[in-house]
Amino acid sequence: MPDGKTRIDDPSPPTQRVISVLEYLAESDSPRTSAQIADDLGLNRSTAGAILAGLQSRDWVRRRDDLRYELGPGLWAIAHTARPAAGSDPLDAALRALSAEVGCGVALTRMDGAEIEFVALIETHGRIPAGLARGSRLPLMPPAAATIVAHSGPEIRRAWLDRADPAERHLYARLLDDIPQTGGAVWGSGAQGEALDVLAEVVEHLARDRAQAQLRDRVLALLGQISGTAYTAEDLDEPRPLPVSYLSAPVLRPDGSACAELLIGPMRHAATRADRSRYLAALVGTARRIEPLI
Repeated sequence: MPDGKTRIDDPSPPTQRVISVLEYLAESDSPRTSAQIADDLGLNRSTAGAILAGLQSRDWVRRRDDLRYELGPGLWAIAHTARPAAGSDPLDAALRALSAEVGCGVALTRMDGAEIEFVALIETHGRIPAGLARGSRLPLMPPAAATIVAHSGPEIRRAWLDRADPAERHLYARLLDDIPQTGGAVWGSGAQGEALDVLAEVVEHLARDRAQAQLRDRVLALLGQISGTAYTAEDLDEPRPLPVSYLSAPVLRPDGSACAELLIGPMRHAATRADRSRYLAALVGTARRIEPLI
């Protein structure tokens, strides 16, 4: 059980129980099951389940595929609002420093069940991708969240690959194997920037209408297809300039799994080998520095 004053030894008002559950998860060094939470806090298990269900409905906690709970992306918006009042926001400062270093926009995403959510955006030379804002959600399918999936278990990897175009599935499988060695993914560019922007705006518009989920998935798949494929380590070592749209790197937990994905979008038609190395080093370095902040 985490140290601190989270245990409830005596009956307490419902609000205190909710706060205690959130404090407990914040102090835990790994996700916890509903039974563990109830037992460690001295709560009735049905009460703990009801609290977790309510928190999950607001995205304040999320239930993992292994049925363990952790803090959810809904708390990011609250933290984003509260941190300026308390002083400087170290996460925001780190993302802005990265944006200044690489000269382009930065995004931070988290995987939430079968979706990914954009939890932070630094917009300089456009959004990542265009048309999306903090809080936007997209379905979890290739190429989205590749670096998170690469550090996930076999069930998540298999489900992610199953949603890829069958003709490209082997390429994504190789990418998942390469990411732990390269530290991230570097994506090429297969279409004009304006076309990418328009499609991304269509995805965001469709995201507001749950009835259009199937059409949104089709448009997002098209967006992924024309935005280019990921380069292999051999490709990146080529001396010639290469087009680069986005780069992504995982933000890792102490156990080696990924809790978030950090992205930059230089959108360069001809990035030299030195530029590619510089982008990847800056991205991976920032991802490591913000690990304690996530």
